[in-house]
Amino acid sequence: MTSLSRKIRRKKDALLKKELKKRAKGVEKVISGLPDKCDECSTPFDRHDKSLLDKWRLAAYDDGRINLVCPDCVPQSVKDIT
Repeated sequence: MTSLSRKIRRKKDALLKKELKKRAKGVEKVISGLPDKCDECSTPFDRHDKSLLDKWRLAAYDDGRINLVCPDCVPQSVKDIT
C-alpha cells in the first residue's frame, strides 16, 4: 500500500518539477527580451547596476511591447505618482 502512495507522490513531484521548469524558461525569455537602452534617448541601461533598478521605468503594453525609459525621459506625471 505504501509503495502505491509513494508512486503517486513521485509522479506529482515530477509533474510539478516539469511545470516549474517551463515557467522558469518563460521568465528567462521575457527577461532576455527586455530592452537594453532607453527607448526615448538611447541611453544604455546597465542591468548589473542595482541602483538603476529603482529609477528606470518599464511600460508593458497589451500587444506585447515593453518600453524601457531612463529617469531623464520619464514623464513628470509618472514621477509624481511614485
